[in-house]
Amino acid sequence: MLLIVAEQKRLACPIFCLRNSGLTGAQRRYDVKNGIQAFVVNWISKASAAQRAGRAGRTGPGHCYRLYSSALFEHHFDSFSRPEIQRMPIEGVVLQMKNMHIDAVVNFPFPTPPDRSALHQAEKILTHLGALGSPGMGESSLVGGQITALGKTMALFPLSPRFSRMLVNGQQHGCLPYVISIVAALSVGDPFLHEERLLAETEADQGVVDEELAHLKSQAAKVKETQRLRRKAFFESQNVKTLVS
Repeated sequence: MLLIVAEQKRLACPIFCLRNSGLTGAQRRYDVKNGIQAFVVNWISKASAAQRAGRAGRTGPGHCYRLYSSALFEHHFDSFSRPEIQRMPIEGVVLQMKNMHIDAVVNFPFPTPPDRSALHQAEKILTHLGALGSPGMGESSLVGGQITALGKTMALFPLSPRFSRMLVNGQQHGCLPYVISIVAALSVGDPFLHEERLLAETEADQGVVDEELAHLKSQAAKVKETQRLRRKAFFESQNVKTLVS
């Protein structure tokens, strides 16, 4: 809880002690072999551990209590976190590059290049979706194709190529409003707001909330307005996390 408070906008608060579990939140990891994404909890990197320790005592001396051994830190923690391009599906990146006439995607000098097998797999998926043309026959011919007219249309949408293909097909078959609803539902995370979790994450702001609602006399009005402010703060924090990630 203290770490959550320190990571958010309340950085000027007098927080001098933190507990660091050494674990990340549930992060999406992409398995290139089976093409499935999963939410995985893993150890943080050494750089992230140092950054977390720096959040303790921003306004004065502080302490960070690490709930893991030094041996675990030295042998199981990576030096840096893996770049997002190496742990997420890259079909969208490949499609945009093809749309910019960068045909030899595998040979492109990425600053942090993804695995070559992931690039090949992305081109195969795009070929199956019709976004890329097949230059020849056989399994190896699914790599290195030129972008098609359908692929250029799919590249206009800021979505995964799978969802873009769904929208294009929905337009062609006259059921676009229904497809938009399906894509919207598949594109977001958990749509439910759990009040008990919201209450636990906003207890630190209770004093600020009480000051803002001091002018209200009705207890029922205070409860209703308190819930509204907590929901607003929660969604603002989610937007900040989305922009950062």
